[in-house]
Parts: sequence; C-alpha cells; structure tokens
Amino acid sequence: MKKFAVVLSVPLLLSACAYFQKDPDSGEPVADTTTQRSVNDVVACLTQIASNHNVAFKSTAIPQGQMLDFGDSNIIKVRADNGATTYRFYAGKRHVSNLWLEKAGKTCAP
Repeated sequence: MKKFAVVLSVPLLLSACAYFQKDPDSGEPVADTTTQRSVNDVVACLTQIASNHNVAFKSTAIPQGQMLDFGDSNIIKVRADNGATTYRFYAGKRHVSNLWLEKAGKTCAP
C-alpha cells in the first residue's frame, strides 16, 4: 500500500512544482550583466531588435538609466553604475512571441 501511495504522490508533487515555476516573478533578474556600452547604445540596440520583431514597449526614465516594459511583466532595466552599464532582464510570462527577450542581452549588452 505504501508503494502505491508513493507512486501516486510523485506525479502530484511534480505537477505542484511545475505549477509554481510556470511564472517565477519573484523580483530576481534572470539576466544581470555588466557591459562597457553606454545606456543609450544598449537601449538603441533593444529598440532595433524590438522593431524587428514588431513589438511595442514603454520606456520609462529611472535614476541613471531606462526601464523598458514589454508587457506581461517582462522588464529590462539598463543603468549606468560606477562607470559600467548594468543590464537586468526580469522575466514575466513567456510566449513564443517574446522569447527573443531572453537572448537580447547577449546581443545588446555583451
């Protein structure tokens, strides 16, 4: 009987873990990199890539940089910190149409 209960509980446990991981918006950035490019260069690069994917976004000024909101809690913050530029990507809901956001940092903030 114990083996049967264990066998039935494993899929339940895995599905519970998957449920809580489907939208991990805990406030921690997925990508947190530093680059020598300026804030304006990184934002211009992101704007170009977004226009290639026909994506609209909202740009908001933050201290020492810009915050780009791509909707569905997908946020990119680009700031000048201590002589370097910090690129942070906060992942929200993932769709096929916004998967390019995860790779944009490697292109725009190498």
